[in-house]
Amino acid sequence: MKEKTFDASYVSAFCMEMYLIIRAGVPFSEGVALLREDERNSYRRTVLDHLYEQLELGEPLAAAMRAAGGFPVYVVEMVDIGQRTGHLENVFRSLAGYYERIEQLQKSIHNAIIYPTVLLVMMLFVVAVLLIKVLPIFREVFQQLGAELSPVAQMLMQFGQFLGRYGLVFLLVLAFLVLAGAVLLRKDTRKTAFLAWLQKSSENWTISKMIASSRLADALVMTLSSGMDIDASLDMAARLVSGNKIQEKLTQCKRLMLLENKSFADASLDSGLFAPLYCRMIAVGFRTGSIDPVMEEVARRCAEQVDDQMEAMLNRIEPTLVIIMSVMVGLILLSVMLPLMSIMSAIG
Repeated sequence: MKEKTFDASYVSAFCMEMYLIIRAGVPFSEGVALLREDERNSYRRTVLDHLYEQLELGEPLAAAMRAAGGFPVYVVEMVDIGQRTGHLENVFRSLAGYYERIEQLQKSIHNAIIYPTVLLVMMLFVVAVLLIKVLPIFREVFQQLGAELSPVAQMLMQFGQFLGRYGLVFLLVLAFLVLAGAVLLRKDTRKTAFLAWLQKSSENWTISKMIASSRLADALVMTLSSGMDIDASLDMAARLVSGNKIQEKLTQCKRLMLLENKSFADASLDSGLFAPLYCRMIAVGFRTGSIDPVMEEVARRCAEQVDDQMEAMLNRIEPTLVIIMSVMVGLILLSVMLPLMSIMSAIG
């Protein structure tokens, strides 16, 4: 069976629990034994069983996590670095915060996609009912009155007849294409290629740039708190973020630091890695020796910017769809009601 990787929610919870275990001075094997007793998910419990067995054999925590499976590669690598540098407690705390923000970001993206999609489907359903069911009734009324529908109403009704005749076939074809796409994307290589294409297509979007900066800031918080210097932190962060644009900025930043001997803050500003305000904050953090809390503040503000942008996008989409639906429904009703009112006035 293919090994599954834990989702961001569980990774965040596990890292926070390990952080508390270290703070309490509990040995790793005993702490994992406590975690597996409370675990109800069969797969997670199996992984924790393997992790406990490896720890009982005397394996280091990172090696035990790697052998147990289930944990993302970067989590294992960061734990290994934390053990070697003596900052394991900070690493687990940073990993917990990092994956918690990843989970929140995933939820924001999910809501930004699902809600407008549901609203759009409902809107199309209402319009389809008007075209297929309501307009034919008005046609019968006009025929009884010895009149004809307006050209606009006739065109809309013909479109409704087309939907009524072929709508089911269209839905079946659409369902087949969605199912075929889901089957094709089950293969990792195709799924990876599709996600890479989707990411490349959206890299120039403002929200995509904000998400990339937010994830980079989170990654730097995590790596810096593990005791790495800025060069090693940038190298590790480059493995945690994806996207050609952000990778190019990272490369340019490292080149400016290496070839032109610029500070990280100045190189970040010149390469566009972070906004000017954040670069000034980072410069102050390095000068005062408090880069860790400053980087955490930058990560927090980047995450807030992403949330605000997502909310603003949803706030624009909802009224736009409502306005479009109102105009379409109003056009349909006016195309039949105005001629009908004229006929009733003539009769009166």
